[in-house]
Amino acid sequence: MHRQRIYIDTSVIGGCFDQVFAEWSNNLFEEFYNGRAIAVFSRITIQEIKNGQHI
Repeated sequence: MHRQRIYIDTSVIGGCFDQVFAEWSNNLFEEFYNGRAIAVFSRITIQEIKNGQHI
C-alpha cells in the first residue's frame, strides 16, 4: 500500500483550532493517525512548533 506523503506547516496545525479550517485540518490529521497518509515537516516547522510560533 502506497501512502501519500503530505507536507504540512504550522498553518495546517493552527487550522485545527480555527473554526473556518478545523474540519479540513482535523480530517487530515485523522488520515495521519490512521496511517493512510504520512505527515512531512520541515526543520523550520519543527522549530516554529518548539518555539510556539505561528500557531
